[in-house]
Amino acid sequence: MGAELCLDAHAVTNWLLLGAAPDSTRAVDELLERGVTHVLDCRTPRQAPLPAAIRPGLVWCSAPTEDDGASRGTDWYAACVTFAERAAREENARLYVHCAAGVNRSPAAAYTILRSRGWAASAARARILTSRAEARPRYFEDAEQCLAELGLAEQERP
Repeated sequence: MGAELCLDAHAVTNWLLLGAAPDSTRAVDELLERGVTHVLDCRTPRQAPLPAAIRPGLVWCSAPTEDDGASRGTDWYAACVTFAERAAREENARLYVHCAAGVNRSPAAAYTILRSRGWAASAARARILTSRAEARPRYFEDAEQCLAELGLAEQERP
């Protein structure tokens, strides 16, 4: 049997981490070692949490969406923000946001979370793309439109 995959995660802020799916016991152990208390899973619908992730003190939320280039929709962005707000209310909480590869969906969720917490669009975009080189801004414009509809973030003026 081969070695288990390790965690592919990058810190965006002290409170927020972004990356790929923690699909092994070792990866989940690394989440816990890094102080993660909450996990937002943005992969396509699947049974969640993974058996390896059923641990005391680790709160898992599934916010499934396809990586198909279409709008995620306001309900998806609102669910991501709601879970992040829930985590933020807990002392010493640390949130890990992931999709399958940490390239499109989870960066969009992390962007939305930062924007809903008062970050300027340009600062949120730069922080995510600098923190995780693999991240792509595929859904950032979609996030902005949905945030505006939800009234969750002030829009920057050109």
